[in-house]
Amino acid sequence: MRSILLVLSLAFFCESCTQQERVFDHEADVKAALSAVNNAHFTAVMTSQTEASGTAFGRQVEMDWVSGRGAGDPQAGLAWVYADTFIQDGDSSVYLGHLLDNEKTYIRPDSLRETTEVDPNGLPNGNGMGNYYAAMTLPEMLVDTTWWSKQVGDSLVEVRWKHLQAEPQQEERFVLTRTVIQDSASADFHLGNQSFERWTFEAPLGLPVLYEQSWYEGEIAFGSNISIEWEWHAVNEGSVETAVREWVAPDWTREMAIESVEEEKVRDYYAEALAALPAVGSLAPDIQGVNLSGDSISLAQMKGDLVYLDFWYIGCGPCMSALPHLEKAHREFSADGFRVLGVNHHQSASTVQRYLDRRELDIPQAILGDLPADYAVMAYPTWCLVARDGSVLARDIGFGDSGAFLDSLVQANL
Repeated sequence: MRSILLVLSLAFFCESCTQQERVFDHEADVKAALSAVNNAHFTAVMTSQTEASGTAFGRQVEMDWVSGRGAGDPQAGLAWVYADTFIQDGDSSVYLGHLLDNEKTYIRPDSLRETTEVDPNGLPNGNGMGNYYAAMTLPEMLVDTTWWSKQVGDSLVEVRWKHLQAEPQQEERFVLTRTVIQDSASADFHLGNQSFERWTFEAPLGLPVLYEQSWYEGEIAFGSNISIEWEWHAVNEGSVETAVREWVAPDWTREMAIESVEEEKVRDYYAEALAALPAVGSLAPDIQGVNLSGDSISLAQMKGDLVYLDFWYIGCGPCMSALPHLEKAHREFSADGFRVLGVNHHQSASTVQRYLDRRELDIPQAILGDLPADYAVMAYPTWCLVARDGSVLARDIGFGDSGAFLDSLVQANL
């Protein structure tokens, strides 16, 4: 009996030893803890997967971040130095950046360096980082002091906090989940739509250690899943401020010529992209690829028909939104000699077939390894209307609400 009591008492003793003192009682405690964080060094690892297109990429961002309070520059609100590594299909590209005293330096993988003055009240992405996905790795609540006030649920957004007590191998955490509630009366309502994001904050500093985002648009059968994991170091240490303030561009970088910067600002991308396409009235260069069954297909085979070439890919919102109308036009005018030919060099035939099947669409496709040099497509969707004699009747970029325009154009040239 004494041995049994001894075992029980030891078990109780050990269990009590593993329990950690509670740090947070309410989500407001997380905010309060974070308000004391002025700077930190962190590594963020992002993974992104898009099932519809079969694509995935990752980013690893290493950053020294300093708030406006820590940087002594409350007007700008923040300062940073980072290395952003983009990873896809085993290849990686590294981008470097630095922001201090309203001056931003950006270094591309080709070593070209650009330094510009920035408006502290109009920083892109809210934190000045040029790439949208890389910008996600600098947590919003560290940059935007109004972030907390926005975490309130309403009829369209459900906001839930969950308190996770500390465990032997894990600190105490608070989890915030925001879920979009669909408005069934909205014109955009679709049973397949879903969207949520989740933040996990860890005691005792309240810093986020995990972000998860998932969304899916049922109407276009497309969505993605993104996660970011953080490791935090040197929080509120002077070494971080020193690293940001004393940063200098590596000597292997090359400064971008001022003339190039000015030219970049005045470039008319639409006119440039349009000019890169075959000219109206010229003979449309041939396009050769394989259809969704793996058989050869070409534009030349369609001579004698009015052909709408649709350059698109899965992942381009306007491209995907245009597909139902393109199929409708294909069916409506096909008896009179009109054909739609999708041109895709981004995804495989099996991926495109699977995507079209999910949306119950049937649009002929030419799957290419690369675009022909004569079709220097710079933006998506891009389209060309080819006459029965093989000449280019019209071409443009985008689709938007131009379904009625397309129908009238087709009818006028049948």
